[in-house]
Amino acid sequence: MKTFISIAAVILMTNFCFGQEVRYQTYKAQLKISAFKDGENYQWENKNITVVLDYRTGDFITRLKNTDMLSTVQPGFNQQDSVPDELEYVFKGIFPVTEIIDQRSISRTYPVELQLTCDYLGLDETLGFEMSITRPGTNSGNYRVFSLHGKMYNDQLRLPAFAGFDNEIDLWILFSAFSTGR
Repeated sequence: MKTFISIAAVILMTNFCFGQEVRYQTYKAQLKISAFKDGENYQWENKNITVVLDYRTGDFITRLKNTDMLSTVQPGFNQQDSVPDELEYVFKGIFPVTEIIDQRSISRTYPVELQLTCDYLGLDETLGFEMSITRPGTNSGNYRVFSLHGKMYNDQLRLPAFAGFDNEIDLWILFSAFSTGR
């Protein structure tokens, strides 16, 4: 009987220790944009976006609508009758998830590539981003703040939301994530 209880205890401990996988929940995502038009800098943000980061595989994806990128700071800006309001843009890539989980420093920067696609426009471009990850405080080992910064170029992408703007457009995708197990 003692042997059976010992074996059962070892099996339960093994399942408990190795059966839990790290799961991260993302929240508070936002998109920030900075672009120039006629020498004037326009900056705007959208706090109503969703990102998904799979901490098992490192797969990252965010889906944006054309309306998610529209400026509210310039009246009558970037709405073209020939373009549907609801174009879908997908940014996806793979993050170095093992390094992120094991990150010991408070802040670290990683170069990442995101694939930008839009079926309606036949768009499929790779964009380079600098991803800064902050692990605030010593008691918050399960919490990360992500900041991805990249540049898009009008002459290359021709996105309807940026018609009339200068060539270089700065884009930030910001979000937080915390683990729900380990």
